[in-house]
Amino acid sequence: MNKPKLIKISDLILANHREISELYSEYAKSVGLTFSSLVVLSILWKEKDCTQSIIMKKSCFPKQTVNTIIKSFIKQGILNELTELKSDKRNKLIKFTDFGKKYADDIMLEIQNAECYALDMVGEKKARMLSDIIAEYKNNLKLVINNKQRI
Repeated sequence: MNKPKLIKISDLILANHREISELYSEYAKSVGLTFSSLVVLSILWKEKDCTQSIIMKKSCFPKQTVNTIIKSFIKQGILNELTELKSDKRNKLIKFTDFGKKYADDIMLEIQNAECYALDMVGEKKARMLSDIIAEYKNNLKLVINNKQRI
């Protein structure tokens, strides 16, 4: 494929990514959250023993952003005060309060159901292909960027 065609395809991929992110942002706003706080809530909801380091790695958010969201969730009664890990006292375990667990379940199950329904509409075969293609593109992009390879 020639470079102009590749650039158009890349632009389409990025535009779709932005539009998907905007959908999540709109959903976050509808439940009284920011996009960033929805991402953090999602990570906390999916991770068994979660720390700020895990959230930073999975979200790609800076430490200050994650810390601000965690403090806000603690103030709102969504999270308990942080507790030191026995294995590493520098890291603190982040856990939901009972209220926070129900709060997160309500929000995350709704978005999870929407995601499942949207993928089901695509069909299992195409959904798997989509996932595989995105993973392959990501791996290729990572290889090119990390090795500074040029086409």
